[in-house]
Amino acid sequence: MFSLIVAHDANFAIGKDNQIPWHLSEDLKQFKRRTLNHRIVMGKVTFDGFSKPLKNRHTVVACFPGQEKEDTEDVTYCTDLKAFLEENQDTEEEIFICGGASIYRFALPYCKKLYISLVEGEHEADTYFPHYDVSDYEIASVTPYEGFKVVEYVKKEEK
Repeated sequence: MFSLIVAHDANFAIGKDNQIPWHLSEDLKQFKRRTLNHRIVMGKVTFDGFSKPLKNRHTVVACFPGQEKEDTEDVTYCTDLKAFLEENQDTEEEIFICGGASIYRFALPYCKKLYISLVEGEHEADTYFPHYDVSDYEIASVTPYEGFKVVEYVKKEEK
């Protein structure tokens, strides 16, 4: 099962100059708690923004053919994201989609859960999360924090 995890503001902003436009340490902590010991999927630009792979997570890096590097114990390169999503969509394992914007846009239809950190205010940005229809989801929980709240959405069953 795919779950998507993101923090965005009121305007769906998620990034500025390949950085998060705010610093909310509690959001980073909840991201770590949720994704620890899971596979996470992110694009190459997002992955390259980290100094090293995130500890205790296996990262699947979506990239174009020719951009991949040699797989390691902690990192697998994927040049066919659609095939990866289709092959893993029915797995019992929770796999987290972690960005960036084009990966979110492409993977959103495959995600059964969304963990959205709604950041207060509007921030200067050059990268945005795709708009989504909340009527496609039910709210499973809302957890308030200082400066943001985490809304867990579960996709409604298709009839």
